[in-house]
Amino acid sequence: MSEQTGRIGAGSVVVATDGSPAAAAAVRWAADEAVLSGRPLRILHVQPSSVFGLPDIPPPQAEEIRSTESRRILEEAAGLAAGRDIDVTTDNILGEVARALREISRPDVLLVLGRRGRGRFAELLLGSTSLKVAGTTEGPVVVVRGDTHGPRGEIVVAVAFDLDHGRALEFAFAEARRRGAVLRAVHAWDVGEVFTPYAESAPVVVDPAETLADLLAPWRADNPDVKVAEEIVSDHPAAALTAASRRADLLVLGTHHRGALGNLVFGSVGHAVLHHAHCPVAIIP
Repeated sequence: MSEQTGRIGAGSVVVATDGSPAAAAAVRWAADEAVLSGRPLRILHVQPSSVFGLPDIPPPQAEEIRSTESRRILEEAAGLAAGRDIDVTTDNILGEVARALREISRPDVLLVLGRRGRGRFAELLLGSTSLKVAGTTEGPVVVVRGDTHGPRGEIVVAVAFDLDHGRALEFAFAEARRRGAVLRAVHAWDVGEVFTPYAESAPVVVDPAETLADLLAPWRADNPDVKVAEEIVSDHPAAALTAASRRADLLVLGTHHRGALGNLVFGSVGHAVLHHAHCPVAIIP
């Protein structure tokens, strides 16, 4: 393992840290993911570009204090990743956190975030940072929350019939294969409806179990080494997925960028799941 300051590379697992306990959990999860996927790990700290919280200290001294603190945070995070056979580099950048994280996102970079951060209003940080990033990036984002101690042997992927789940399913199958886990595809189905409610021209669904099986058939054929379980649940999607997350190592959600409608879909389900899931949540655009 090497530790140095470097730029974000293609194909990296990138984890953001602010030195909080939740960020430490995210660093450990990201380091384990880097081992599983054979990718380098980049540990990132975003240092605010404005002098905030140090009103009685002259700007040059305040800047030095913040830089020293940033180095300490990155050194501690790198120590959490030690002992693994991976390449580890650290980066300290200036800027607004959510914007900086979105700017480093790309389709081949996995961005990992903690569920909350430091400060008096730490509970709100999931809304102010993770929720600003998840669902708005070019690449996948994992928010580490819930129980991350010990494998449970399942990856859960949410399937809605009105979305293109190609990238989400690809991600979920790859994670299941790496971990030797069962892939559980969950579709929340209201028996009083004959179509999914989130698209203007939603597909007509007569038998949701048959529809789910047909959707997964080519993926099963291409991934014969992955055991797949299909589950239809008569419940609200957020409740169904939160319940399924109790037995999962990772919950995978697909999302999309379709303006206000896309935000509503992610807002009504993804936001609730991010706040209540019992395992890390991957958001795949």
